[in-house]
Amino acid sequence: MLGDGGSCSQRFEYKYLITDRVAELVRGFALAHLCPDRHADTGHGNEYAVYSLYLDSRDLRLFHSSVTGEKNRFKLRARWYDGDPGEPVFCEIKARKLDVIVKQRAPVRKDCFERIVSNFCVMPEDLLEGTDGDPGASDRFVELCAKLWARPMALVRYMREAYVDPAGTPLRLTMDRHLACLRTDAVTLATDGPGWIDLEDGRVILELKFTDMFPAWAGEMVQTLGLVRASAAKYVWSVQELTRWGIGVA
Repeated sequence: MLGDGGSCSQRFEYKYLITDRVAELVRGFALAHLCPDRHADTGHGNEYAVYSLYLDSRDLRLFHSSVTGEKNRFKLRARWYDGDPGEPVFCEIKARKLDVIVKQRAPVRKDCFERIVSNFCVMPEDLLEGTDGDPGASDRFVELCAKLWARPMALVRYMREAYVDPAGTPLRLTMDRHLACLRTDAVTLATDGPGWIDLEDGRVILELKFTDMFPAWAGEMVQTLGLVRASAAKYVWSVQELTRWGIGVA
């Protein structure tokens, strides 16, 4: 399983499944205490696109560790935000240790990503400097991929509405909509094309991400709106939906 891996961010994440109507009320609470994420498109509801390529072993070890609720588990994914070849793709390890989330991400060049994943090897020139992330996480990422012989399993995309603390603390509120997935066994950073399956069913995934204490105003919001914490693992949902459609993953 995942070790400490050196310096990395650490946080708690509370998730809730809400409706669009409740999301409007959540937005009111958020704007009273937070400001839109710097990537947000203020002309389109403070949303921006998020794309993830999930990697797993052939026997879907990482998928099953989430389904069975293992206390110490992790996911391997690549994340990017647009098709601009000059922007990075982030190699990410997202681990859960009991109730604590430990996330490591390394920014790498998009034109190097296929080689990195195919050969389980990252070189210093593959990394993008001056970008948010932990360059040292890249070695840990390829090490875990090699140990699992991890290969691409599914692409996931959605629109994210995000708010952050203007004081610069790690507090973050996000609402994700329009979730879709695509089965792939190729090392690809596709953002569109045929074969995507829409997972939209009216659900909005609300996440509150914080360190140390749960914010008092967030506690008031949860109580006022009657929110109940829920599981909302996008990779798990995607594999289950692909299986339901008869699209083999394993």
